[in-house]
Amino acid sequence: MTPTVPTAATRAARIDVAPLRRPDHTDYLALLTLTTFGEQLPPEAEQILTLPPLRRPFTHGPALCLTAHSRRSPNPKPVGAVFASFPDWAHEHPVTRHDPELADLLSSTAILIYGLAVTPNRRRQGIARTLLTETENRARHTGYRLATLLHKPELAPLYKRMGYTTAHHITIVMPHAAMGLTQPAPFMTAIKPLHPDVHIRTVPGAPGPVITGLQPGWDMPPTAHFHDGQLLT
Repeated sequence: MTPTVPTAATRAARIDVAPLRRPDHTDYLALLTLTTFGEQLPPEAEQILTLPPLRRPFTHGPALCLTAHSRRSPNPKPVGAVFASFPDWAHEHPVTRHDPELADLLSSTAILIYGLAVTPNRRRQGIARTLLTETENRARHTGYRLATLLHKPELAPLYKRMGYTTAHHITIVMPHAAMGLTQPAPFMTAIKPLHPDVHIRTVPGAPGPVITGLQPGWDMPPTAHFHDGQLLT
């Protein structure tokens, strides 16, 4: 009889994903240093882990902190970790810097995954996908409409398989402006709609993919195009 070889899906099914527990704080932070964009973690991340959740879907202060554990394993350490929170650009972008209402609106609409990591000996087993899916589901069920993350170019195929669109520059369409987000090299942005009204479009002249429908009414006519970096409708 030919032995059954576990697939990535069945191996991932043996993983339990849950909010970070206090005994796992040290291992969780150590795991996140392995992520290719771990240097993007907020500087106060360690302090955030000690805070009560601000609101759903957050588990620790203004952050969603999840771990993956091997089911029925004698090793209690987490094998995967994810840290997600408000996008830094929601409050720091020139378009929002002097518009706190718009900044707060974007903070409750888009979630940024700052860190996603799996211990080296457990990679390619579907754990990252399981963590990412759980993060997206928790955000979606509490009203978030867009998931974003940063990554290096070599990981673009991975995130594309997970339903993300990746680019060095993305644009968010607003009622009276277009908000451009460009990552410093070598990072790219990956984006994924969490709501059926949010769409990723290719627009003539745009330097990258364009997000429409992030909020009701944040759309543009079919004739819209970019010229010299400006959105013309």
